[in-house]
Amino acid sequence: MEIKTKFNLGDKVLGISHCTKEIIIPCSTCDSTGEITIKDKKFECPDCYGEGGHNEYQPEAWYIVTEGLFSCYDNNVNVVKIDIDITKEETKIRYLLGRKYSKSYSGTLWDENDLFKTVGEAEAECERRNKELE
Repeated sequence: MEIKTKFNLGDKVLGISHCTKEIIIPCSTCDSTGEITIKDKKFECPDCYGEGGHNEYQPEAWYIVTEGLFSCYDNNVNVVKIDIDITKEETKIRYLLGRKYSKSYSGTLWDENDLFKTVGEAEAECERRNKELE
């Protein structure tokens, strides 16, 4: 089996990430009351567990990662491991960015779609994804 990857071990890459906004989704089972009534008895809603809804986090803005130990602008950070997960539905490729310490690695695991070779490519993808959010 041959699997094509976007990057190779040792490649220097740029990563993009996003800020998130919290959205509260009201519970439709209990009409956001947190409880349901069955035969004149009140019970905690089985869908929201009495909370009246649930929180979801959605992307608000995409940006190039430039801060932290594993900053994509840090010349000492590169692809140190390639992680491939194959199922019937999909092949997911992720990269560990970081540094090798003796026999182990320290770093952050990134999805292939969030990594780029150049600032221009990363900026263009951030712009495209931010337009989709509008």
